[in-house]
Amino acid sequence: MISAYEIQIAVLVLVGLAYALFDVLNDRNVPNGFVYLTLVIGIAGAFAFNYSNISIDLSLAVAVGAGGFLFYRSGLLGGGDVAEFVFISLLMPLQKNQVYLGTYQFPVPFILSVLMAAVFAALIYIPVYYLVIRGRGKKWIVPSAKNKRSAALMLLSYTIFIIVLWIALNISAAGVVFVAVLAGASVLIVLFESQVYRGMVTFVYPNELEEGDMIAVNLMSKADISYFKRRSGFGRLATGRLISRMKNIKKRVPVYRDSVPFAFFMLIGIVVSLAAGNILLAVLGIG
Repeated sequence: MISAYEIQIAVLVLVGLAYALFDVLNDRNVPNGFVYLTLVIGIAGAFAFNYSNISIDLSLAVAVGAGGFLFYRSGLLGGGDVAEFVFISLLMPLQKNQVYLGTYQFPVPFILSVLMAAVFAALIYIPVYYLVIRGRGKKWIVPSAKNKRSAALMLLSYTIFIIVLWIALNISAAGVVFVAVLAGASVLIVLFESQVYRGMVTFVYPNELEEGDMIAVNLMSKADISYFKRRSGFGRLATGRLISRMKNIKKRVPVYRDSVPFAFFMLIGIVVSLAAGNILLAVLGIG
């Protein structure tokens, strides 16, 4: 007979897959109807599977939603991403103690494990895709002195972190390799920041903006930012109100149209977290 936990796993994976497919195949547009449906499923799952701890479940979901909304309003996350965070928090608020690898872990919020695995996957994917694959045959942007300093500082920080882990926790060779890979990917992203960002953006006129687009303000000059702010109350997130104000401006803006949808990495995070628990705790051998 299928257990409640197996049903939770199946629903999490299927909904995560649907979010990823909408994000990848539908130009990062997740239909509102689907978003509302997943929230209803999440609430129903909270009462069906976590009723004894429903106050913790709902409180965590509200906290995740509130925090996610702030990131959404600042243009750092899409609305669909935030809704997926809330859905996950409702359906599985805490990491299960017994994971498929057969190890015990402290029951941290499951969404934290998913986000951690998703970010790790993104850190590895970004330099491979934007520097190696898409950078092939293109003229590279020379790293600035600031980027070089930041990359050197990050490399030093990771080195100290690995040494501390080795001495304090006696982590395995696999743990050292894992952190070293993350260090290498992070350093490459910081060092070639401009190259990576240039690979993610498309320049469009304001009347071509779509609601929910994230404007690459970090790639714009101070003069351009000031110009748009005077004309439209410019911001990072393209809202319907902002698009209406900007539509007659004949000056292009950089938009993150070619970035890999985060829902793709969230799906990886869900699968990894279900299989291995909190990936950082698993690799470092921390219970």
